[in-house]
Amino acid sequence: MKVSIPIEGMHCASCAVLIERELAKKDGVSKANVNYALGRATVEFNESKIQTHDLAQTIKDQGYEPVVAIHDESENRKQKIEHGLGRTHEHHGYVGKRGLIAAFILCVPLIASMVVPQGIGMIFGMPMFDVFSLVSAWILVAVLGRKFHLGTWNELKHFRANMDTLVTIGTGSALVWSTYAFFTGGKMYFESAGMIVAFLLLGKFLEESQRQKAGEAISALLNLHAKDAHRITSDGSTEDVDPKKLRLGDVCLVKPGERIPIDGIIIEGRTNVDESMLTGEPIPVERAKGDVVIGANVNGTGAIKMSVTAEPGKTTLDAIVATVEHALTTKSPVERLVDTISSFFVPTVIAIAILAWIVWFILTRDLAQSIEIAVAVLIVACPCAMGLATPAAIMVGTGAGAKKGILIKDGSALEIARSIDTILLDKTGTLTKGKPTVTDIIEQKDPTSRPFELLEVAGGLESLSEHPLASAILDAVQNQKAHPVAIPTVTSFEAVAGKGLRGIMNGSHVSLGTEDFLRSRDVDFPDDIVLKAEELRRAAKTVMFVARETLLLGMIAAQDEVKPDAKQAIAAFHSLNIKTGLVTGDHLATANAVAHELGIDLVYADVSPIKKADIVSSLKKEGNRVAFVGDGMNDAPALATADLGIAIGTGTDIAIATGQIVLMKGSPEKAVDAITLSRATFRAIKQNLFWAFVYNIIGIPLAAFGFLNPIIAGGAMALSSVSVLGNSLRIKRRL
Repeated sequence: MKVSIPIEGMHCASCAVLIERELAKKDGVSKANVNYALGRATVEFNESKIQTHDLAQTIKDQGYEPVVAIHDESENRKQKIEHGLGRTHEHHGYVGKRGLIAAFILCVPLIASMVVPQGIGMIFGMPMFDVFSLVSAWILVAVLGRKFHLGTWNELKHFRANMDTLVTIGTGSALVWSTYAFFTGGKMYFESAGMIVAFLLLGKFLEESQRQKAGEAISALLNLHAKDAHRITSDGSTEDVDPKKLRLGDVCLVKPGERIPIDGIIIEGRTNVDESMLTGEPIPVERAKGDVVIGANVNGTGAIKMSVTAEPGKTTLDAIVATVEHALTTKSPVERLVDTISSFFVPTVIAIAILAWIVWFILTRDLAQSIEIAVAVLIVACPCAMGLATPAAIMVGTGAGAKKGILIKDGSALEIARSIDTILLDKTGTLTKGKPTVTDIIEQKDPTSRPFELLEVAGGLESLSEHPLASAILDAVQNQKAHPVAIPTVTSFEAVAGKGLRGIMNGSHVSLGTEDFLRSRDVDFPDDIVLKAEELRRAAKTVMFVARETLLLGMIAAQDEVKPDAKQAIAAFHSLNIKTGLVTGDHLATANAVAHELGIDLVYADVSPIKKADIVSSLKKEGNRVAFVGDGMNDAPALATADLGIAIGTGTDIAIATGQIVLMKGSPEKAVDAITLSRATFRAIKQNLFWAFVYNIIGIPLAAFGFLNPIIAGGAMALSSVSVLGNSLRIKRRL
């Protein structure tokens, strides 16, 4: 069982670490991830040992509020992700717009007290601005800053400390001391206590705003579902229904300009479809009868009728959203390291603040100054920036990728992609269009063969095959207008992966495939046929031989046109210092011709799907970091073996389930974009962590040695999280 539980009340990375640790301790829980940036726990567990309400209670027992436990069903994904982006619980933040405005209005008398000469105006025998400062500071700290103190109280009840604890101890001590000094005539720090809270509230407000901005691409993805569907009834009339009520086999009318309500296949009409939602490409694609259309894409110029082929909640868009959700809830190794550091960070800072207070009091005997320095240490050390460094970058990178048809399935893929130095690409469907056409049909003259027997055998075998070459050969056989060929029945059919086809036709064993495949069946190859085949292969054509028993009937050559952007993609990989390789089941001469045309470094030909995985393993053993780009089906072994599997899919569940990165359009340049995006995202993570750690490494000693004013510390701490989020948003500019 897997559930996702939105959580209120987490204020820093150490909160998330605590909840995750407690959930993982429970009997029956196999995996627990708590994401601070999204405010959500994702738990995998054995339902026979523990229930969802027990998990929610565990969170509640730690002092946090589980909003609702949601089963990991696709229809609830939107609610779960939107919660994490801050769209559904804005009132649970530290402060709203009105509260923030009030906070800075209350800062006016605090600022004035620092610049206006003492003695101007008296209230109850006290300087007027001192009284204003007292009232303003108490309202700021005790009322507007109450969320910090409520969080502290919750932590103290469980004998813990977090970011709120630092703020409460820091501002509270300054406020209490200043109130004492107000009545006894000592030095006051009302402006420090009040303005620190104001800056912290500003930082929290900006942090929430930036976090929502970081999730804009994901939010847009969640709102793509069509709002209604025109279902055609049995009497031919149409009725408007919620797309969630559609069932397999229902027929819908889609008018020009409307969103396609659900995945289906066109049964009538012709149109252009804007598939930018799926592929990131803005140019509409022509679709006609028999073509698949994907829900949420926009129908263009023509009205179409379509038959529903997917159940609600199991569409391509749902699969994309599920992939995005998985990426957002799966922690990368670097994030786990940061979480571990954060869990020890707050207690360490409190210890440093206490030590600084003791040392300064011993040296100066000035209690006020000692408190001020301790407050500065506590305020400057908030670990929020560290907690946001990784998830914020992953959120932006994942969203930007999804918008461009690049699905990053988990954070670990980003770390792997940055170090890739070798990329292997499948030929058919990856570098080529995957729609070959027959260019040559050469019959071997033999007195025992019948005219057009070559085409009969080829058509009979390929009629049972799903290989891309099958449709090309069938088209060629069926388009013999001068001499129409009847396609005979083949029995005992067998497809040998990467080799060819065989079966029984009219009582004879027949076969079609590679030269090695037919030679293994004792088929004899005349020298002139072998020479002609080599000539065709050097022209980048794929050659297939056809035989009856041990008699070679001839050969068929087909050519799969190279994609127009393939050469640019290979050049782009080279510019990234990535070595390229071509892997194909085709003959070496054909593979060499394609590789030469595109400028590919390595060539591996005549390989089976399992052999592709062996090649990947061999390169990895040599110390290379290998990525494999394939169609996600027959390339599955290689995708799984590679350090990074990049699956080129068309939106099917199989394609989306394969590889760590999924490209929703078959352009090899998308693979370049995926690597570029991954490197940009991980670069942002490193930058975020660098500045988050440097900020604390520099700030804490400066505060402890008395060089940092508490107000400046508060402002800097508040803006540190915003800077991390702002830096993460720069990732979107790389695509």
